Amino acid sequence: MENSRERNLEFGLFALAFGLALSIRLLRLGELPLTDGEARLALQALDLSKGLHPVMSPQPAYIVLTALTFFIIQTSNFAARLVPALFGAGLSLAPFHFRDRLGRKPAIILAFFLALDPGYLALSRIAGSPIIGVAALLFACSAWQKSRSWAGFWVGVALLSGPMLWPGVLGLAVTYGFLRTIIKHDIQPAGEPSEQRKSLTRVAIFAGSTYVILGSLFLLATGGLSAGLAAIPAYFGGWLDFTDVPASRLLIGLASYEFLALFLAIASLVRGILKRDKLIISLGLWLTVALVLALVYPSRQVADLAWALIPLLTLAALEISSYLAPIQDGKWETLGMAAFTSAVLIFIMINFSAIALAPAEPTALQLRWWLLLGSLALLIVSIAMVAFGWSIPTAVQGSLWGTLLVLIVLSISTSMASAELRTYHTVEMWPGESYTGQAGTLVSQINDLSRWKAGINRSLDVTLLGIDSPALHWALRDWPISISPGTNLTGSNPSIVITSDQFSSPEIETAYRGQGLTWHTDPAWEQGTGANWLRWSILHDFPQMDGKIILWVRNDIFIDNQNNQ
Repeated sequence: MENSRERNLEFGLFALAFGLALSIRLLRLGELPLTDGEARLALQALDLSKGLHPVMSPQPAYIVLTALTFFIIQTSNFAARLVPALFGAGLSLAPFHFRDRLGRKPAIILAFFLALDPGYLALSRIAGSPIIGVAALLFACSAWQKSRSWAGFWVGVALLSGPMLWPGVLGLAVTYGFLRTIIKHDIQPAGEPSEQRKSLTRVAIFAGSTYVILGSLFLLATGGLSAGLAAIPAYFGGWLDFTDVPASRLLIGLASYEFLALFLAIASLVRGILKRDKLIISLGLWLTVALVLALVYPSRQVADLAWALIPLLTLAALEISSYLAPIQDGKWETLGMAAFTSAVLIFIMINFSAIALAPAEPTALQLRWWLLLGSLALLIVSIAMVAFGWSIPTAVQGSLWGTLLVLIVLSISTSMASAELRTYHTVEMWPGESYTGQAGTLVSQINDLSRWKAGINRSLDVTLLGIDSPALHWALRDWPISISPGTNLTGSNPSIVITSDQFSSPEIETAYRGQGLTWHTDPAWEQGTGANWLRWSILHDFPQMDGKIILWVRNDIFIDNQNNQ
Protein backbone atom coordinates (compact mmCIF):
# COMPACT_ATOMS: atom_id res chain seq x y z
CA MET A 1 0.00 0.00 0.00
CA GLU A 2 2.82 2.39 0.94
CA ASN A 3 4.71 1.66 -2.28
CA SER A 4 1.55 2.21 -4.33
CA ARG A 5 0.93 5.53 -2.59
CA GLU A 6 4.52 6.66 -3.20
CA ARG A 7 4.27 5.62 -6.83
CA ASN A 8 1.03 7.56 -7.31
CA LEU A 9 2.61 10.62 -5.67
CA GLU A 10 5.62 10.31 -7.95
CA PHE A 11 3.44 10.07 -11.06
CA GLY A 12 1.38 12.99 -9.83
CA LEU A 13 4.44 15.19 -9.37
CA PHE A 14 5.73 14.41 -12.86
CA ALA A 15 2.25 15.17 -14.24
CA LEU A 16 2.26 18.45 -12.30
CA ALA A 17 5.67 19.39 -13.75
CA PHE A 18 4.43 18.65 -17.28
CA GLY A 19 1.20 20.56 -16.75
CA LEU A 20 3.10 23.54 -15.40
CA ALA A 21 5.56 23.41 -18.31
CA LEU A 22 2.78 23.20 -20.90
CA SER A 23 0.70 25.96 -19.35
CA ILE A 24 3.55 28.46 -19.19
CA ARG A 25 4.68 27.67 -22.72
CA LEU A 26 1.21 28.11 -24.22
CA LEU A 27 0.36 31.26 -22.27
CA ARG A 28 0.27 34.27 -24.65
CA LEU A 29 2.29 32.21 -27.12
CA GLY A 30 1.10 34.08 -30.21
CA GLU A 31 1.15 37.57 -28.74
CA LEU A 32 4.49 38.73 -30.17
CA PRO A 33 4.96 38.99 -33.95
CA LEU A 34 7.25 36.45 -35.59
CA THR A 35 10.83 37.51 -36.21
CA ASP A 36 12.34 37.19 -39.68
CA GLY A 37 13.95 33.85 -38.80
CA GLU A 38 10.71 32.47 -37.37
CA ALA A 39 8.65 33.79 -40.26
CA ARG A 40 10.98 32.29 -42.88
CA LEU A 41 10.33 28.79 -41.52
CA ALA A 42 6.64 29.43 -40.87
CA LEU A 43 6.12 30.57 -44.47
CA GLN A 44 7.68 27.34 -45.73
CA ALA A 45 5.33 25.37 -43.48
CA LEU A 46 2.40 27.44 -44.76
CA ASP A 47 3.30 26.72 -48.39
CA LEU A 48 3.65 23.03 -47.56
CA SER A 49 0.22 22.98 -45.89
CA LYS A 50 -1.25 24.40 -49.13
CA GLY A 51 0.18 21.54 -51.19
CA LEU A 52 3.11 23.52 -52.58
CA HIS A 53 6.71 22.29 -52.61
CA PRO A 54 8.89 25.01 -51.08
CA VAL A 55 12.65 24.72 -50.83
CA MET A 56 13.00 23.78 -47.17
CA SER A 57 15.51 25.13 -44.71
CA PRO A 58 17.53 22.43 -42.90
CA GLN A 59 14.90 22.09 -40.16
CA PRO A 60 12.37 19.77 -41.81
CA ALA A 61 10.95 18.38 -38.53
CA TYR A 62 9.67 21.82 -37.55
CA ILE A 63 8.45 22.65 -41.05
CA VAL A 64 6.59 19.37 -41.59
CA LEU A 65 4.99 19.24 -38.14
CA THR A 66 3.99 22.91 -38.33
CA ALA A 67 2.51 22.36 -41.79
CA LEU A 68 0.32 19.65 -40.26
CA THR A 69 -0.60 22.07 -37.48
CA PHE A 70 -1.57 24.75 -40.02
CA PHE A 71 -3.65 22.18 -41.90
CA ILE A 72 -5.54 21.17 -38.74
CA ILE A 73 -5.98 24.54 -37.03
CA GLN A 74 -6.03 28.15 -38.19
CA THR A 75 -2.74 29.67 -39.31
CA SER A 76 -1.49 32.07 -36.65
CA ASN A 77 1.53 33.11 -34.60
CA PHE A 78 0.33 30.68 -31.92
CA ALA A 79 0.20 27.77 -34.36
CA ALA A 80 3.64 28.68 -35.76
CA ARG A 81 5.17 28.31 -32.29
CA LEU A 82 3.08 25.39 -31.07
CA VAL A 83 5.41 22.52 -32.07
CA PRO A 84 8.48 23.85 -30.18
CA ALA A 85 6.24 24.60 -27.18
CA LEU A 86 5.02 20.99 -27.08
CA PHE A 87 8.54 19.59 -27.38
CA GLY A 88 9.73 21.96 -24.66
CA ALA A 89 6.91 20.89 -22.34
CA GLY A 90 7.60 17.22 -23.06
CA LEU A 91 11.21 17.75 -22.02
CA SER A 92 10.04 17.89 -18.40
CA LEU A 93 8.94 14.24 -18.63
CA ALA A 94 12.34 12.92 -19.74
CA PRO A 95 13.74 12.60 -16.17
CA PHE A 96 11.02 10.04 -15.41
CA HIS A 97 12.99 7.46 -17.40
CA PHE A 98 16.25 8.26 -15.57
CA ARG A 99 14.91 7.68 -12.05
CA ASP A 100 17.01 4.57 -11.53
CA ARG A 101 20.19 6.39 -12.45
CA LEU A 102 19.53 9.75 -10.79
CA GLY A 103 17.30 8.72 -7.93
CA ARG A 104 13.60 9.44 -7.62
CA LYS A 105 13.88 12.70 -5.71
CA PRO A 106 16.49 14.30 -8.03
CA ALA A 107 14.50 13.14 -11.09
CA ILE A 108 11.35 14.90 -9.84
CA ILE A 109 13.32 18.05 -9.02
CA LEU A 110 14.93 17.95 -12.48
CA ALA A 111 11.48 17.73 -14.08
CA PHE A 112 10.47 20.99 -12.39
CA PHE A 113 13.80 22.58 -13.30
CA LEU A 114 13.22 21.70 -16.96
CA ALA A 115 9.67 23.03 -16.75
CA LEU A 116 10.69 26.43 -15.35
CA ASP A 117 14.24 26.94 -16.60
CA PRO A 118 14.56 30.42 -18.19
CA GLY A 119 16.64 29.18 -21.12
CA TYR A 120 14.46 26.26 -22.11
CA LEU A 121 11.33 28.30 -21.52
CA ALA A 122 12.56 30.97 -23.93
CA LEU A 123 13.64 28.43 -26.56
CA SER A 124 10.30 26.62 -26.30
CA ARG A 125 8.49 29.78 -27.42
CA ILE A 126 10.55 30.38 -30.58
CA ALA A 127 9.45 28.97 -33.94
CA GLY A 128 12.07 26.62 -35.35
CA SER A 129 13.81 26.41 -32.00
CA PRO A 130 16.72 24.04 -31.27
CA ILE A 131 14.56 22.68 -28.43
CA ILE A 132 13.19 20.11 -30.91
CA GLY A 133 16.63 18.52 -31.38
CA VAL A 134 17.44 18.67 -27.66
CA ALA A 135 14.16 17.05 -26.67
CA ALA A 136 14.22 14.39 -29.41
CA LEU A 137 17.76 13.26 -28.57
CA LEU A 138 16.98 13.18 -24.84
CA PHE A 139 13.80 11.17 -25.55
CA ALA A 140 15.87 8.72 -27.61
CA CYS A 141 18.31 8.24 -24.72
CA SER A 142 15.47 7.79 -22.21
CA ALA A 143 13.74 5.23 -24.44
CA TRP A 144 16.89 3.20 -25.08
CA GLN A 145 16.55 0.80 -22.14
CA LYS A 146 12.77 0.29 -22.49
CA SER A 147 12.13 0.19 -26.21
CA ARG A 148 14.58 0.17 -29.10
CA SER A 149 11.69 0.95 -31.45
CA TRP A 150 10.83 4.21 -29.69
CA ALA A 151 14.50 5.05 -29.39
CA GLY A 152 14.81 4.67 -33.16
CA PHE A 153 11.73 6.82 -33.74
CA TRP A 154 13.16 9.68 -31.67
CA VAL A 155 16.55 9.36 -33.36
CA GLY A 156 14.75 9.83 -36.68
CA VAL A 157 13.01 12.94 -35.38
CA ALA A 158 16.31 14.27 -34.03
CA LEU A 159 17.99 13.81 -37.43
CA LEU A 160 15.29 16.03 -38.93
CA SER A 161 15.55 18.71 -36.23
CA GLY A 162 18.26 20.83 -37.80
CA PRO A 163 21.87 21.97 -37.36
CA MET A 164 21.57 22.38 -33.59
CA LEU A 165 21.46 18.59 -33.18
CA TRP A 166 25.10 18.19 -34.14
CA PRO A 167 26.81 20.17 -31.36
CA GLY A 168 24.86 17.96 -28.96
CA VAL A 169 25.97 14.78 -30.69
CA LEU A 170 29.55 16.07 -30.92
CA GLY A 171 29.54 17.02 -27.24
CA LEU A 172 28.27 13.61 -26.18
CA ALA A 173 30.82 11.86 -28.42
CA VAL A 174 33.73 13.86 -27.00
CA THR A 175 32.49 13.28 -23.44
CA TYR A 176 32.16 9.56 -24.12
CA GLY A 177 35.68 9.48 -25.48
CA PHE A 178 37.06 11.08 -22.33
CA LEU A 179 35.04 8.89 -19.98
CA ARG A 180 36.00 5.70 -21.77
CA THR A 181 39.54 6.13 -20.48
CA ILE A 182 38.39 7.01 -16.95
CA ILE A 183 35.46 4.78 -15.96
CA LYS A 184 35.30 2.09 -18.63
CA HIS A 185 33.08 -0.36 -16.82
CA ASP A 186 30.29 2.20 -16.35
CA ILE A 187 29.84 3.07 -20.00
CA GLN A 188 30.40 -0.18 -21.85
CA PRO A 189 27.26 -1.38 -23.68
CA ALA A 190 25.45 -4.17 -21.88
CA GLY A 191 24.73 -7.54 -23.45
CA GLU A 192 26.41 -9.87 -25.91
CA PRO A 193 27.82 -8.48 -29.16
CA SER A 194 25.06 -10.22 -31.14
CA GLU A 195 22.39 -8.61 -28.96
CA GLN A 196 24.04 -5.23 -29.34
CA ARG A 197 24.01 -5.58 -33.13
CA LYS A 198 20.32 -6.55 -33.10
CA SER A 199 19.49 -3.56 -30.91
CA LEU A 200 21.41 -1.15 -33.11
CA THR A 201 19.86 -2.64 -36.24
CA ARG A 202 16.36 -2.18 -34.82
CA VAL A 203 17.12 1.40 -33.84
CA ALA A 204 18.55 2.10 -37.30
CA ILE A 205 15.47 0.62 -39.05
CA PHE A 206 13.02 2.71 -37.03
CA ALA A 207 15.21 5.82 -37.29
CA GLY A 208 15.43 5.44 -41.07
CA SER A 209 11.71 4.79 -41.42
CA THR A 210 10.85 7.83 -39.29
CA TYR A 211 13.30 9.96 -41.24
CA VAL A 212 11.78 8.98 -44.59
CA ILE A 213 8.10 9.06 -43.58
CA LEU A 214 8.14 12.21 -41.45
CA GLY A 215 10.80 14.01 -43.48
CA SER A 216 8.87 13.54 -46.70
CA LEU A 217 5.43 14.09 -45.10
CA PHE A 218 4.33 10.58 -46.08
CA LEU A 219 6.14 10.94 -49.43
CA LEU A 220 4.15 14.08 -50.31
CA ALA A 221 7.12 16.47 -49.95
CA THR A 222 10.41 14.70 -50.55
CA GLY A 223 12.37 17.95 -50.20
CA GLY A 224 12.46 17.38 -46.45
CA LEU A 225 14.83 14.44 -46.90
CA SER A 226 17.55 16.53 -48.50
CA ALA A 227 16.85 19.35 -46.04
CA GLY A 228 17.58 16.99 -43.15
CA LEU A 229 20.94 16.05 -44.67
CA ALA A 230 21.70 19.73 -45.30
CA ALA A 231 21.77 20.29 -41.53
CA ILE A 232 25.20 18.60 -41.35
CA PRO A 233 27.07 21.01 -43.67
CA ALA A 234 25.00 23.88 -42.22
CA TYR A 235 26.43 23.24 -38.76
CA PHE A 236 30.00 22.38 -39.71
CA GLY A 237 30.04 25.26 -42.20
CA GLY A 238 29.43 27.51 -39.21
CA TRP A 239 33.00 26.80 -38.11
CA LEU A 240 34.10 28.95 -41.05
CA ASP A 241 31.51 31.71 -40.62
CA PHE A 242 32.29 34.20 -37.85
CA THR A 243 29.40 35.97 -36.12
CA ASP A 244 29.36 39.29 -34.29
CA VAL A 245 28.22 37.61 -31.05
CA PRO A 246 31.19 37.57 -28.63
CA ALA A 247 31.77 34.63 -26.34
CA SER A 248 31.37 36.98 -23.38
CA ARG A 249 27.68 37.38 -24.22
CA LEU A 250 27.14 33.65 -23.76
CA LEU A 251 28.84 33.81 -20.38
CA ILE A 252 26.72 36.82 -19.37
CA GLY A 253 23.61 34.99 -20.54
CA LEU A 254 24.57 31.90 -18.58
CA ALA A 255 25.23 33.88 -15.40
CA SER A 256 22.14 36.09 -15.66
CA TYR A 257 19.60 33.41 -16.63
CA GLU A 258 21.01 30.34 -14.89
CA PHE A 259 22.33 31.78 -11.62
CA LEU A 260 20.30 29.33 -9.49
CA ALA A 261 21.48 26.30 -11.47
CA LEU A 262 25.08 27.57 -11.48
CA PHE A 263 25.06 28.06 -7.72
CA LEU A 264 23.82 24.52 -7.16
CA ALA A 265 25.90 22.90 -9.90
CA ILE A 266 29.17 24.35 -8.61
CA ALA A 267 28.36 23.07 -5.11
CA SER A 268 27.45 19.69 -6.59
CA LEU A 269 30.72 19.47 -8.53
CA VAL A 270 32.80 20.34 -5.47
CA ARG A 271 31.00 17.72 -3.40
CA GLY A 272 31.11 15.12 -6.18
CA ILE A 273 34.81 15.55 -6.92
CA LEU A 274 35.71 15.27 -3.24
CA LYS A 275 33.63 12.10 -2.95
CA ARG A 276 34.78 10.80 -6.37
CA ASP A 277 31.14 10.46 -7.44
CA LYS A 278 31.29 9.03 -10.99
CA LEU A 279 27.87 10.37 -12.02
CA ILE A 280 28.64 13.93 -10.95
CA ILE A 281 32.11 13.82 -12.51
CA SER A 282 30.60 12.54 -15.78
CA LEU A 283 27.98 15.32 -15.79
CA GLY A 284 30.66 17.90 -14.98
CA LEU A 285 32.76 16.73 -17.91
CA TRP A 286 29.74 16.85 -20.24
CA LEU A 287 28.94 20.37 -19.01
CA THR A 288 32.53 21.49 -19.65
CA VAL A 289 32.61 20.02 -23.17
CA ALA A 290 29.22 21.53 -24.09
CA LEU A 291 30.25 24.97 -22.81
CA VAL A 292 33.57 24.90 -24.66
CA LEU A 293 31.88 23.90 -27.92
CA ALA A 294 29.35 26.72 -27.56
CA LEU A 295 32.01 29.32 -26.72
CA VAL A 296 34.54 28.46 -29.46
CA TYR A 297 31.96 27.97 -32.24
CA PRO A 298 32.52 30.91 -34.63
CA SER A 299 28.79 31.21 -35.52
CA ARG A 300 27.83 31.18 -31.86
CA GLN A 301 24.49 32.34 -30.48
CA VAL A 302 23.21 32.38 -26.91
CA ALA A 303 20.84 29.55 -27.92
CA ASP A 304 23.93 27.32 -28.32
CA LEU A 305 23.90 27.00 -24.52
CA ALA A 306 20.91 24.67 -24.87
CA TRP A 307 23.09 21.55 -24.72
CA ALA A 308 24.99 22.75 -21.65
CA LEU A 309 21.75 23.26 -19.74
CA ILE A 310 21.00 19.52 -19.51
CA PRO A 311 24.05 18.56 -17.39
CA LEU A 312 23.88 21.91 -15.58
CA LEU A 313 20.28 21.38 -14.44
CA THR A 314 20.94 17.71 -13.63
CA LEU A 315 23.82 18.68 -11.34
CA ALA A 316 21.60 21.31 -9.74
CA ALA A 317 18.82 18.77 -9.14
CA LEU A 318 21.25 16.30 -7.56
CA GLU A 319 22.55 19.01 -5.25
CA ILE A 320 19.23 20.45 -4.14
CA SER A 321 17.89 16.98 -3.35
CA SER A 322 20.65 16.63 -0.74
CA TYR A 323 19.32 19.75 1.02
CA LEU A 324 15.85 18.28 1.50
CA ALA A 325 16.80 15.97 4.35
CA PRO A 326 14.63 16.23 7.46
CA ILE A 327 15.78 18.66 10.14
CA GLN A 328 17.82 16.67 12.64
CA ASP A 329 18.42 19.29 15.33
CA GLY A 330 16.47 22.44 16.25
CA LYS A 331 13.54 22.58 13.84
CA TRP A 332 12.38 26.07 14.79
CA GLU A 333 15.93 27.37 15.04
CA THR A 334 16.65 26.12 11.51
CA LEU A 335 13.47 27.71 10.16
CA GLY A 336 14.34 30.91 11.96
CA MET A 337 17.78 30.94 10.40
CA ALA A 338 16.19 30.40 6.98
CA ALA A 339 13.78 33.30 7.55
CA PHE A 340 16.60 35.58 8.72
CA THR A 341 18.74 34.67 5.70
CA SER A 342 15.84 35.33 3.32
CA ALA A 343 15.08 38.69 4.95
CA VAL A 344 18.68 39.89 4.68
CA LEU A 345 19.00 38.74 1.06
CA ILE A 346 15.74 40.48 0.16
CA PHE A 347 17.07 43.67 1.78
CA ILE A 348 20.24 43.29 -0.28
CA MET A 349 18.19 42.87 -3.47
CA ILE A 350 16.14 45.97 -2.68
CA ASN A 351 19.35 47.97 -2.28
CA PHE A 352 20.75 46.55 -5.50
CA SER A 353 17.52 47.46 -7.34
CA ALA A 354 17.76 51.01 -6.01
CA ILE A 355 21.36 51.24 -7.23
CA ALA A 356 20.44 49.87 -10.66
CA LEU A 357 17.24 51.82 -11.27
CA ALA A 358 17.21 55.04 -9.30
CA PRO A 359 19.66 57.80 -10.28
CA ALA A 360 21.44 59.14 -7.23
CA GLU A 361 24.23 61.48 -6.20
CA PRO A 362 27.66 59.82 -6.00
CA THR A 363 27.66 60.11 -2.22
CA ALA A 364 24.23 58.48 -1.90
CA LEU A 365 25.20 55.80 -4.40
CA GLN A 366 28.36 55.02 -2.49
CA LEU A 367 26.33 54.81 0.72
CA ARG A 368 23.99 52.27 -0.86
CA TRP A 369 26.92 50.10 -1.96
CA TRP A 370 28.34 50.20 1.56
CA LEU A 371 24.91 49.33 2.94
CA LEU A 372 24.69 46.37 0.56
CA LEU A 373 28.15 45.09 1.48
CA GLY A 374 27.46 45.66 5.18
CA SER A 375 24.27 43.61 4.96
CA LEU A 376 26.15 40.79 3.32
CA ALA A 377 28.83 40.94 6.01
CA LEU A 378 26.13 40.88 8.69
CA LEU A 379 24.66 37.74 7.17
CA ILE A 380 28.04 35.98 7.06
CA VAL A 381 28.81 36.93 10.68
CA SER A 382 25.35 35.79 11.80
CA ILE A 383 25.76 32.40 10.14
CA ALA A 384 29.17 31.98 11.78
CA MET A 385 27.81 32.95 15.21
CA VAL A 386 24.93 30.45 14.93
CA ALA A 387 27.34 27.74 13.77
CA PHE A 388 29.80 28.17 16.62
CA GLY A 389 27.37 29.26 19.32
CA TRP A 390 24.44 26.95 18.58
CA SER A 391 24.77 24.27 15.92
CA ILE A 392 26.67 23.95 12.65
CA PRO A 393 23.86 21.89 10.98
CA THR A 394 21.32 24.53 12.00
CA ALA A 395 23.43 27.36 10.56
CA VAL A 396 24.26 25.54 7.33
CA GLN A 397 20.83 24.08 6.62
CA GLY A 398 18.93 27.23 7.60
CA SER A 399 21.12 29.57 5.56
CA LEU A 400 20.96 27.26 2.54
CA TRP A 401 17.19 27.03 2.68
CA GLY A 402 16.85 30.79 3.01
CA THR A 403 19.25 31.41 0.13
CA LEU A 404 17.51 28.86 -2.09
CA LEU A 405 14.11 30.40 -1.38
CA VAL A 406 15.27 33.82 -2.58
CA LEU A 407 17.14 32.42 -5.60
CA ILE A 408 14.13 30.33 -6.65
CA VAL A 409 11.85 33.39 -6.58
CA LEU A 410 14.38 35.40 -8.59
CA SER A 411 14.78 32.53 -11.06
CA ILE A 412 11.02 32.31 -11.61
CA SER A 413 10.97 36.06 -12.21
CA THR A 414 13.75 35.65 -14.77
CA SER A 415 11.79 32.82 -16.40
CA MET A 416 8.78 35.08 -16.83
CA ALA A 417 11.02 37.67 -18.48
CA SER A 418 12.67 35.17 -20.81
CA ALA A 419 9.24 33.92 -21.87
CA GLU A 420 8.04 37.50 -22.49
CA LEU A 421 5.32 37.05 -19.88
CA ARG A 422 5.94 40.20 -17.88
CA THR A 423 3.44 43.04 -18.19
CA TYR A 424 5.85 44.96 -20.44
CA HIS A 425 8.07 44.01 -23.35
CA THR A 426 11.47 42.81 -22.20
CA VAL A 427 14.76 42.53 -24.09
CA GLU A 428 16.17 39.00 -24.03
CA MET A 429 19.29 37.28 -25.33
CA TRP A 430 17.75 34.03 -26.52
CA PRO A 431 16.07 35.00 -29.83
CA GLY A 432 19.44 35.94 -31.33
CA GLU A 433 17.91 38.22 -33.96
CA SER A 434 15.93 41.41 -34.38
CA TYR A 435 12.53 41.73 -32.76
CA THR A 436 9.63 42.54 -35.05
CA GLY A 437 7.92 45.78 -34.08
CA GLN A 438 4.54 47.17 -35.09
CA ALA A 439 3.21 44.26 -37.14
CA GLY A 440 -0.19 44.41 -35.44
CA THR A 441 -0.44 48.16 -36.09
CA LEU A 442 0.45 47.67 -39.75
CA VAL A 443 -2.20 44.99 -40.35
CA SER A 444 -4.83 46.90 -38.35
CA GLN A 445 -4.30 50.10 -40.34
CA ILE A 446 -4.41 48.33 -43.68
CA ASN A 447 -7.62 46.56 -42.69
CA ASP A 448 -9.14 49.90 -41.67
CA LEU A 449 -8.23 51.36 -45.05
CA SER A 450 -9.67 48.32 -46.80
CA ARG A 451 -12.98 48.66 -44.97
CA TRP A 452 -13.14 52.38 -45.79
CA LYS A 453 -12.57 51.69 -49.47
CA ALA A 454 -14.43 48.41 -50.09
CA GLY A 455 -16.28 47.54 -46.90
CA ILE A 456 -14.31 44.33 -46.27
CA ASN A 457 -10.85 43.36 -45.06
CA ARG A 458 -7.98 42.39 -47.36
CA SER A 459 -9.45 43.93 -50.50
CA LEU A 460 -6.58 46.29 -51.39
CA ASP A 461 -3.51 45.27 -53.38
CA VAL A 462 -0.16 45.69 -51.66
CA THR A 463 3.27 46.12 -53.26
CA LEU A 464 6.54 45.64 -51.38
CA LEU A 465 9.04 47.96 -53.01
CA GLY A 466 12.73 47.26 -52.49
CA ILE A 467 12.19 45.53 -49.14
CA ASP A 468 12.61 41.88 -48.23
CA SER A 469 11.38 40.85 -44.79
CA PRO A 470 9.93 37.37 -44.13
CA ALA A 471 8.20 38.80 -41.06
CA LEU A 472 6.44 41.31 -43.32
CA HIS A 473 5.39 38.55 -45.72
CA TRP A 474 4.05 36.55 -42.77
CA ALA A 475 2.10 39.50 -41.33
CA LEU A 476 0.49 40.10 -44.75
CA ARG A 477 0.10 36.43 -45.67
CA ASP A 478 -3.66 36.81 -46.28
CA TRP A 479 -3.27 39.84 -48.56
CA PRO A 480 -2.69 39.97 -52.33
CA ILE A 481 0.98 41.00 -52.43
CA SER A 482 3.28 41.81 -55.31
CA ILE A 483 7.03 42.26 -54.88
CA SER A 484 9.12 44.79 -56.76
CA PRO A 485 12.87 44.36 -56.16
CA GLY A 486 13.71 47.75 -57.66
CA THR A 487 12.87 51.29 -56.58
CA ASN A 488 10.22 52.11 -59.20
CA LEU A 489 6.61 51.01 -59.59
CA THR A 490 7.15 50.55 -63.35
CA GLY A 491 3.80 51.99 -64.40
CA SER A 492 1.63 50.20 -61.83
CA ASN A 493 -0.57 52.09 -59.41
CA PRO A 494 -1.07 49.86 -56.33
CA SER A 495 -3.36 50.85 -53.49
CA ILE A 496 -0.65 50.37 -50.86
CA VAL A 497 3.13 50.45 -51.12
CA ILE A 498 5.52 49.47 -48.33
CA THR A 499 9.14 50.61 -48.47
CA SER A 500 12.10 51.00 -46.15
CA ASP A 501 12.58 54.31 -44.37
CA GLN A 502 15.56 55.05 -46.64
CA PHE A 503 13.34 55.04 -49.72
CA SER A 504 12.80 58.30 -51.62
CA SER A 505 10.65 58.79 -54.72
CA PRO A 506 8.94 62.04 -55.85
CA GLU A 507 6.42 59.93 -57.77
CA ILE A 508 5.22 58.10 -54.67
CA GLU A 509 5.47 61.13 -52.37
CA THR A 510 3.10 63.02 -54.69
CA ALA A 511 0.46 60.34 -55.21
CA TYR A 512 0.63 58.65 -51.79
CA ARG A 513 0.55 59.52 -48.11
CA GLY A 514 3.16 57.88 -45.92
CA GLN A 515 3.48 56.86 -42.29
CA GLY A 516 6.58 55.47 -40.59
CA LEU A 517 6.32 52.30 -38.50
CA THR A 518 8.95 50.63 -36.36
CA TRP A 519 9.63 47.24 -37.90
CA HIS A 520 12.90 45.93 -36.44
CA THR A 521 14.37 46.57 -33.01
CA ASP A 522 17.89 45.38 -32.17
CA PRO A 523 19.30 45.47 -28.64
CA ALA A 524 22.48 47.54 -28.62
CA TRP A 525 24.38 44.98 -26.55
CA GLU A 526 27.84 46.13 -27.64
CA GLN A 527 27.12 49.81 -26.93
CA GLY A 528 25.65 49.20 -23.48
CA THR A 529 27.14 50.97 -20.46
CA GLY A 530 27.53 49.62 -16.93
CA ALA A 531 24.34 51.47 -15.95
CA ASN A 532 22.48 49.84 -18.86
CA TRP A 533 23.57 46.38 -17.76
CA LEU A 534 22.60 47.03 -14.14
CA ARG A 535 19.16 48.14 -15.28
CA TRP A 536 18.83 45.12 -17.54
CA SER A 537 19.68 42.77 -14.66
CA ILE A 538 16.51 43.95 -12.89
CA LEU A 539 14.02 44.99 -15.59
CA HIS A 540 15.46 43.25 -18.69
CA ASP A 541 15.28 46.61 -20.41
CA PHE A 542 18.10 47.72 -22.72
CA PRO A 543 18.71 50.48 -25.30
CA GLN A 544 17.60 49.43 -28.77
CA MET A 545 18.19 50.50 -32.34
CA ASP A 546 15.06 50.78 -34.48
CA GLY A 547 14.63 49.96 -38.17
CA LYS A 548 11.57 51.52 -39.77
CA ILE A 549 9.37 50.96 -42.78
CA ILE A 550 7.02 53.40 -44.47
CA LEU A 551 3.41 52.55 -45.25
CA TRP A 552 2.34 54.48 -48.36
CA VAL A 553 -1.40 54.70 -49.15
CA ARG A 554 -2.76 56.11 -52.41
CA ASN A 555 -4.46 59.45 -51.87
CA ASP A 556 -7.85 58.50 -53.30
CA ILE A 557 -8.35 55.78 -50.66
CA PHE A 558 -8.66 58.25 -47.78
CA ILE A 559 -12.13 59.40 -46.79
CA ASP A 560 -11.29 63.12 -46.88
CA ASN A 561 -9.97 62.77 -50.43
CA GLN A 562 -13.10 60.90 -51.52
CA ASN A 563 -15.36 63.63 -50.06
CA ASN A 564 -13.50 66.32 -52.00
CA GLN A 565 -14.04 64.61 -55.33
